[in-house]
Amino acid sequence: MHKKYIVFVLIPALLIQLYSCYSMQDIPKEEITGLRGEGDLTVYTKDATIYFFEESNYLISNDSLYVKGYVKSSDEASKVEIEKSIALTNIESIQQNEINPVTTSLLVLGIAVLAVGAGILIGVFTGLIPVPD
Repeated sequence: MHKKYIVFVLIPALLIQLYSCYSMQDIPKEEITGLRGEGDLTVYTKDATIYFFEESNYLISNDSLYVKGYVKSSDEASKVEIEKSIALTNIESIQQNEINPVTTSLLVLGIAVLAVGAGILIGVFTGLIPVPD
């Protein structure tokens, strides 16, 4: 039972994570005010500080980005949890983690084709599927 779970659930989930079904998309400064709390966010500020926020942990209101997440400075190796507001004028660039539908669809289709092919081969070699002469 556990072997089937690993094969049918965990391996495809691992492949989806490894083959970039998600990608970081640059958000132009003009579109910052239209951001919604969908997808993780990476914010680069003018003072070389990098902020990371998980989905639904940020909100844009007035001219500020209200956030709860963690920060990693260019001179620090550790992460520090924060809850603050960042003025939009202090933001150098923003990247948002978004799903890539093309690679996700191709990966899921590829996994399905491999599963069907493996099932047919197993059936042929075990004699469950008769092979015509």
